[in-house]
Amino acid sequence: MKIEMVAFDLDDTALDGKGRLSEKTRDAFIKAKEAGIEPVIASGRSFYSLPEDIIDVPGIRYAICSNGANLFDVKNKCCLRSFSLKPHSVDQIVRVADDYADRVYLDAFTKGVPHSDRRLLDTLLSNDRISEHRKRYLKKTRLPEDNIRDFIEQNKTSLDCMNYNVFDSALFDELYERLGNEVDDIYYTSSIPELIEISYKECGKGNGLLGMCEYLGIDIKNVAAFGNADNDADMIKAAGLGFAVANSSKLALDAADEIIGPNTEDSVADKIIELIEAGKNRSH
Repeated sequence: MKIEMVAFDLDDTALDGKGRLSEKTRDAFIKAKEAGIEPVIASGRSFYSLPEDIIDVPGIRYAICSNGANLFDVKNKCCLRSFSLKPHSVDQIVRVADDYADRVYLDAFTKGVPHSDRRLLDTLLSNDRISEHRKRYLKKTRLPEDNIRDFIEQNKTSLDCMNYNVFDSALFDELYERLGNEVDDIYYTSSIPELIEISYKECGKGNGLLGMCEYLGIDIKNVAAFGNADNDADMIKAAGLGFAVANSSKLALDAADEIIGPNTEDSVADKIIELIEAGKNRSH
């Protein structure tokens, strides 16, 4: 197997426990590109939420964003492919959320820009269910909307995706079931226990990876993919080689060909260097 692309999730996979890119991992991406292997971001984050230190890495040119809703050329800030939620799906998503008006906070993403219910952002400091680095991330990247439902209504023909922010595990399961039963034409998943991510039915990182492979002319069998969460599982399974870091969800672990060390130990970087060396040995 000749690896021609490495697709990698960011949070709790390629980034460390505090949401940072280590020098070792940065160098691994650069070395991959120098070896003829395309490093591709594959994130649930929207394009304009991607960390600057990732975008600035020499050799990183492409990104699968918002769980496959968008494919981007990150250097030119050019969207290569996009899907939008259907307006009737948006209405159904809001209708379900309205039954839990004071317990579910909505996010809505349009053209790679995330907008959040201001109530979520106003309560971050007092919410001990959210990690400190995620609080910083949300404050930095989200545009607050005083009336998120009005914003959604005004933009419902052009929404990349939506989120439910929910901090009650029993309610999370209930919402998951209701989405499956009451909302049409959607793909829904989760990257952390407090978030349900909803996009058009043809999204998902697995389909996003297929789209990026088609764009770059790379056979998906020649892709190595790295992830940690439920929203990574279809990508891990679709790739020629699928890797889950040790801190992964059960769904991601079960999808993987191989389980590597945790994200806190530069395990993605180590595996990328191993793949580069294996490719050199084959060429000799």
